[in-house]
Amino acid sequence: MEAQWTVLSQTVTAVATDSDVKRVQLTEAIAANQAWVELMRRPALDLKIDEDVQRSLSATVEIVLQCFTDLLVQIQEMETEPSSDSYAWETLSESLKLAAVCSVAQRQLNPSLFDHLKLLLSDESPVFDSLVQEAALKATTVLVRNFSDIAAGLIVHLRRFVTSPLLIFEFEFASETRAPPPLSAAAKCLALCIQLAPGDDLILSNMYSLLNYVAATSKEINESSSASQIVGISSYVKTDQATLHSIQNGLRGFTEDEKRLIGISTISVVARLALEFQMDEVTRLTISMLLQRFRSAEPTVEAAIAYNLVELALAAPESAFVDIIRAFSAINRSANPDDPRFSNNMVLAAQTRLSQGLKQRPELQEDYLVELLTLFADKGVSIQNVSNSNPDIKVDIFHGLTDDMIEQLASLLLPIDALLSHANPKLQSDASPGLVALFRNMWFLCVLFLFTSREEREHPAMDWLKPALTRIAMKTPILVLEDAHDLLTSDIEYNSVIRQEYAEAVISKQRTLLTRHIALRASEIRHLSPGQVIFLLTMHDMESMRSAAGLPASLVSYFTNSGINGHLALSACMESIAEKVMRGCVNDLNTRVIEQALPNNLYDDLQNLLICSTHRVAKAREIAMKYLNRLITSFPSLMCNPSFVYAILEVLTLVQRSCENEYTDEINPTYEFHSDRCGFTLHITDRYQVRQEIFAQLQRNINTWFELALSRAPVELQSTLQKYLAINQSLSPDDSFELGATMAVNYGKAIGPAERRLASLGTMAPGQHDRAKILTSQLAAKAYFAGEAAGVRLASSIGNTELENQMPQSDLVREKQALKVKLDKTIKDIREKRSNLTVQDLKRLLFRCSAVMLSPPTPDYDLLHYLVVLPFEVFTPSAMSAGVEVWTWAIAECPGIETALLTELQSSWGTTIRQSKGIFSASLNQDNPFCHSIDYSPTDRDGIDRAMRSARRLLSPHLILLHLLFSRLQAARYLKPALMFLIQRLVLVSARAYRTFSTHPFAREARFSFLLFAFETMKSCRMDAHCENTLRESLYSAAFSWFSVRPRWSYGADRIQLDAEIKLLSEFLSYLQTDSLRAAHETSSLTPSYTGPRTSYYGMRLKNLNEPLRLLVENEIFRLMVWANPCNEGKRGTDHVGLIERSLSDSSWANIVKTMWQLDPVIAIYLTERFRHPALQKEVGKWVRSNTPEVLDVPEALQFLVGDKLDTGVRRDLKHLLLWAPVSPVLAITFFGEQFHSDALILQYAHRVLEQHPVELTFFFVPQIVQALRHDQLGYVARFIFETAKISQLFCHQIIWNMKANCYKDDSAEVEDPLKPLLDNMTCKVVESLSGEAKDFYEREFGFFAEVTSISGKLRPFIKKTKPEKKAKIDEEMAKIQVEVGVYLPSNPDGKVVDIDRKSGRPLQSHAKAPFMATFKVRKERVEIENDPNSLLDTEANGEEKRSEYDVWLQAIFKVGDDCRQDVLALQVIAMFKNIFTSVGLTLYLYPYRVTATAPGCGVIDVVPNATSRDEMGRAKVNDLLDFFVSKYGGEDTIAFQRARLNFIQSMAAYSVACYILQIKDRHNGNIMIDGEGHIVHIDFGFLFDIGPGGIKFEPNSFKLTHEMVVLMGGRFSQGYELFQLLTVKAFLALRPYTDQLVSTVQLMLETGLPSFKGEMTIKRLKDRFAPGLNERQAAEFMMRIIRDAHENMRSTAYDEFQRLQNGIPYK
Repeated sequence: MEAQWTVLSQTVTAVATDSDVKRVQLTEAIAANQAWVELMRRPALDLKIDEDVQRSLSATVEIVLQCFTDLLVQIQEMETEPSSDSYAWETLSESLKLAAVCSVAQRQLNPSLFDHLKLLLSDESPVFDSLVQEAALKATTVLVRNFSDIAAGLIVHLRRFVTSPLLIFEFEFASETRAPPPLSAAAKCLALCIQLAPGDDLILSNMYSLLNYVAATSKEINESSSASQIVGISSYVKTDQATLHSIQNGLRGFTEDEKRLIGISTISVVARLALEFQMDEVTRLTISMLLQRFRSAEPTVEAAIAYNLVELALAAPESAFVDIIRAFSAINRSANPDDPRFSNNMVLAAQTRLSQGLKQRPELQEDYLVELLTLFADKGVSIQNVSNSNPDIKVDIFHGLTDDMIEQLASLLLPIDALLSHANPKLQSDASPGLVALFRNMWFLCVLFLFTSREEREHPAMDWLKPALTRIAMKTPILVLEDAHDLLTSDIEYNSVIRQEYAEAVISKQRTLLTRHIALRASEIRHLSPGQVIFLLTMHDMESMRSAAGLPASLVSYFTNSGINGHLALSACMESIAEKVMRGCVNDLNTRVIEQALPNNLYDDLQNLLICSTHRVAKAREIAMKYLNRLITSFPSLMCNPSFVYAILEVLTLVQRSCENEYTDEINPTYEFHSDRCGFTLHITDRYQVRQEIFAQLQRNINTWFELALSRAPVELQSTLQKYLAINQSLSPDDSFELGATMAVNYGKAIGPAERRLASLGTMAPGQHDRAKILTSQLAAKAYFAGEAAGVRLASSIGNTELENQMPQSDLVREKQALKVKLDKTIKDIREKRSNLTVQDLKRLLFRCSAVMLSPPTPDYDLLHYLVVLPFEVFTPSAMSAGVEVWTWAIAECPGIETALLTELQSSWGTTIRQSKGIFSASLNQDNPFCHSIDYSPTDRDGIDRAMRSARRLLSPHLILLHLLFSRLQAARYLKPALMFLIQRLVLVSARAYRTFSTHPFAREARFSFLLFAFETMKSCRMDAHCENTLRESLYSAAFSWFSVRPRWSYGADRIQLDAEIKLLSEFLSYLQTDSLRAAHETSSLTPSYTGPRTSYYGMRLKNLNEPLRLLVENEIFRLMVWANPCNEGKRGTDHVGLIERSLSDSSWANIVKTMWQLDPVIAIYLTERFRHPALQKEVGKWVRSNTPEVLDVPEALQFLVGDKLDTGVRRDLKHLLLWAPVSPVLAITFFGEQFHSDALILQYAHRVLEQHPVELTFFFVPQIVQALRHDQLGYVARFIFETAKISQLFCHQIIWNMKANCYKDDSAEVEDPLKPLLDNMTCKVVESLSGEAKDFYEREFGFFAEVTSISGKLRPFIKKTKPEKKAKIDEEMAKIQVEVGVYLPSNPDGKVVDIDRKSGRPLQSHAKAPFMATFKVRKERVEIENDPNSLLDTEANGEEKRSEYDVWLQAIFKVGDDCRQDVLALQVIAMFKNIFTSVGLTLYLYPYRVTATAPGCGVIDVVPNATSRDEMGRAKVNDLLDFFVSKYGGEDTIAFQRARLNFIQSMAAYSVACYILQIKDRHNGNIMIDGEGHIVHIDFGFLFDIGPGGIKFEPNSFKLTHEMVVLMGGRFSQGYELFQLLTVKAFLALRPYTDQLVSTVQLMLETGLPSFKGEMTIKRLKDRFAPGLNERQAAEFMMRIIRDAHENMRSTAYDEFQRLQNGIPYK
């Protein structure tokens, strides 16, 4: 019968899609089950069945039903149950199924069958058997699915059936893993009926009906008829008391056991229905009902509820899930061992089942884990409290009254173990501090109650405990967090789950155990607190379990916390425990090694140990290296694992790079070093000395390990190393050196002790013996055959028979043509910026092109053209490296193409000149930093890094080519005249293009590398005198052109780059010193008497050019050596001594200027910036005034013509000013000053320059432009203001605010400035000129701002009132402000205000004024560059720009009655400093926040975001800066702290120079901020230049450098303090070339009458602070003296003490 209904079911079942059913080979039973399931899931197909089949189906139903009836009668007549081998119940079941399937196939419900089923599904059924009733329910389900009209009638029938006290529904919830099948089938059938029956809200109404049965069977209702009790119990169901009493009356005939069975079965059905309906509302209702009954139910019902709650929890929403787990915890927490119901066991079973089931709900695992661990801790504390509260109880954790409670606590480890067995790995790797604390509490309690040390023979019932603890230990996150600090040490000593009274009473056992483990530390153990003893035992027990399981690395984590390491006794005991754990691990692994059963995860943990051996904390590093070394020396065969060997080599490479970081970027340590090959990241300390120690130790150990491996398994090791070398490919020229690869080569070719003959030969015979030949041949062979195998796979699609045949010539021609088409298209795509190739694709294409080009019979020179042109089209370092690799390979394979290839190379090189690529590009030429936008924003370090990468990307390709050319030169100089001719031509063409050479600092290396190559070429060739002179003149011109711009420092902080440049210049200087005219022969038709004078002219010309060039090169070397060693440290070398400069007299300087002027006047102009000789200055001035037209394109030459003031006694040809190149805006503004007597030509030039510069740039100098109106007799400044205000609305607004602010000299608007009438008139004219949208914008902006600033005036009557009263007034006024469209804060013109936080107003402290602070939502725009790092073209240089808007909340301070103009000036100069630092690639941090003076004594000040003043730290009882940084960022060894400390140092250096140059005073702790990243930011610049608080300059003339600042840097002789000094001196050196422009910015404000100005002497002293008369070394030493003066200067300390006494500002 089963076979019949199965086949029939498959016939009438809809065909399942692949998404519904996974296609598998089905057994007969599986086929039957699947067919039946399909029938229950979806209606059968409506098949067209002929009459014969219909009759057969009807007959089958009748026969089956008759069979069912006959068999049923026989069973009823039997005195006993039929035996299992009679298959009576199976026959009845299959009969029902077959009849049901036949009815479905007929599409006609058989009434007799339906009656049989209804009878079986009632309490009057003639037979009760699980199998029969289940079959009846499933058959009914199939019928309901296909005949939905019967669903409504079956609902009540089935509901009555499931609420009957039937034995088939009985269920042992504690032992069985699933509900009785009839119960599940009944729930499914009832759910389907409810879903298919017509009507609304059937689901909820039926659920409520069943829930009434649950309520009616409640024991509380049975025992009491109190209405209040009934209402209380039934509150969760929508029913009335009458309905509940009606159900109760219907149950009166049942016994208590039957009622209990009804309740249990109803509970199970309700839960199953909730799961079937999958509706959150139904699920929540069901859970709510079951939870209400949970606490008061009898044990069996409680077990049923717990069982079903688990099922519901696994499907419930998170909030309902939390309710369930908390209910479980509540019962478990209150469980009494004397409770006869043993509810704890039932709940524990449910908790364990829930843990097992949560594998399918990973998002809930952490919540449940936290709940279980919290419960564990609560129960542990409860046990201790019980013991403490009953002093009569014998305190014995094995035999006392608390024994049962302790066992209950231990049993809670079961669900924890079950949950962790499949928990999300992130719960271990990324555990939160809170979760770690809970785990730590659990383990402390396990140790306290000796769970980890129980012997199984003493407690056989607890034999599961040790394995469970081991599994938990393997999944436990590290218990000691590096950044926890003092919190962790206090948590160990005073842990909240360890009750001191209890611990003191029982700790003797733990102390004895610990002493037994580490007997040598008995004296220290005696003095440890109970918490420390428990911590040490936890460490021992956990790590012993972990190491035995192959997880040794976690041991290191205990030594990462500085607080623990600082406790000497505790730390000593930890080291002893670590030693014991290591020994135990070796012993455990020895046992497993013999069985060839090493843990699978051991190698992963060995890698973790290897990573830990580079840890920032010395103690952790030491333990990790010791552990790793012991394991490898004990088990050398561990080195046979390829992934572990790769990790060793990668770690060595990364640590080596971390050491190189000191030289590649000394002021910006890299903390993280990632290995793409192995997928791990090293986090390394910022201390370079420690990095070098790590590297040395690691290298020693790795050598030892490889020697061991070489002696044990040489073949395996060397095979692994060969594979490492094969996959260790780099496309970047920067990554060409890897120590890991070097070591792989060394040991890959080494001869091991196992090769005894070779080893003996190496010791006996002279010379070095190795297996280098075998290594290279094996690598080549493996690469070759790997390529061949790839070719076979590729060709398999064509057919293996064709592989044996040589490619026909016609096919080769077609392939070449196809390749040319592809190459042509690739080049076109690259030119049009449409290529999506990667560098690897390019390299593959180039090699393919080369291979096809070289294919016989002759090379294809068209392909050779593409081979050279393609890398030049891309022209990036990686593309050029790939090109060089392919070209050298092609030349090696076919030397005959070398000349053709070099011809193509020379042609492509010439193309780079014509297209201004690489070194011939002017795109990155550096110019005046004040000719670029100057903004009020923090230093953009990312922008500096981008600029550095762009420069390297632009200039490196030519350097790579020069290396190739130099090599080809050496190969060709003796035998290949054709190649030498090509190289000569390339050199000459390039040298003649010297004016197009890049002047970026990074171009120094490329230019002088080219010059060295060119001189070597000239030296290697025999040329006639004229050709030699022509080439030499061109080369000297190319060399001199480097000095035709302002002297440049090296960009960034790459010491390797700087050292390479110095060596390159020194080598070039050596060439110059030996350069002489050879004039080997003269090719001329003239007689020798005519050619002789020409030769002497060439010699004289060489002498005239050689000496000045050597002078300049010597100076360049000197400058670079000062930049490389600004603090003049002996370990960094000594300065280059320039011999020529010392020997020059005044007349010699005149000759040099003459020579330079004849060569290029620009060089003569910039000589004055290199050499501080009065004679030189005077001579250059003469040449400028006498040859003015020759320097019209040199802005810097203008000072020699015009000077600081117009002296009518000196002849000047000023008419040329009309054509002169523009100077920077600030210098142009100075020409409007009275010292130039309103000369019309000078004024016209200044006006033209200001108009030429973009408005965004002149916008910055608005304060200076307004001051220029003072002497604007001819109206040029007024005209500029008027015209520019029409162009830019923002300029218009800012100029109006500034003119209003300068109408009075004082902040109370009482003393008029003589400029006031003119300013008032200009303001009126500008405002009146506005119309239309511009006027509307002006009115909106000024109206909005007036509303905001008026609050300060309205606040004045409240000055004497309390802060809450002031705030209430501010809030009241701010509530009235309406934000108009497009308005902005004057201090933030680059953003639009879109909203105001109307409750953010805060009154600020002031004795007589009413400043306040408010918060605004500002919408700004940012530009993001999208680029694909893997793309050939999508780099930062040509990435697509995307503009997007973002909102940010900004705070601003509004002042009335305070003159802000001095702050404006100070921050203006600081912003200019920032531009200078950025221009030389110094990541010195400055934050010139914006201050805008808007009226006399009024202004708006930006608030530095996310910053805390040093004053606020003091009020918060923070002892010093170091404590603040440790508390905020972590211990001194953490990456976060070290990053913050670096930020502090970089900002401290920048602000120190700013404070010195501007003489910023009043530097108490209220005016020094620390932002969220650790930068120091100075605010409030009320005292500058020549004044201090109280009218005296009590503070030091240097800057503030207190003891706590030095301590934070690491101490007086630390790396941090050395970096501070280096940065401070470099900052000073970077500023000095721009002294005139910086001083002019201040000087233009002199007539404002600001308090800080004391006449022209202020300007003189300002200029003197730049030390303009000193050379670079003298200036560096000058700044070092300033630093020494500032260091812990007593005047700074005394001033801080004065501020503390006077104003209550703390400083320590």
